[in-house]
Amino acid sequence: MWSREEALTDPSIREPLIFLSEFRFSLRDIPTEISVRLYRPIHSAKIVVRRSHDMSVSGLNAQQAAKCEDESKEGEVLHAAVDELLCVYNAARAQGLKPDASWLKPNPNFC
Repeated sequence: MWSREEALTDPSIREPLIFLSEFRFSLRDIPTEISVRLYRPIHSAKIVVRRSHDMSVSGLNAQQAAKCEDESKEGEVLHAAVDELLCVYNAARAQGLKPDASWLKPNPNFC
């Protein structure tokens, strides 16, 4: 009998991931739904995040997001992924900018 890990050990298979969880939300005053998916590589404890959108506001300086302290903990990885969006969103709001859907940039690698 094959385990999940053994089933994906052929040298032709690259970077196999196990889907862990998905979270969906939108930011205040921007109705676009954002998805965050968490995966774990088959042969690693490190969690990989895939986000449907990145955030960019023209003229805004880069903001310091939270660092992920433990990449093997779902909550830590999720917090860091969401905080990247929130840092830009909150900094733009603090400068008096009105939230706009154009701030969200679809991630072309998200499927």
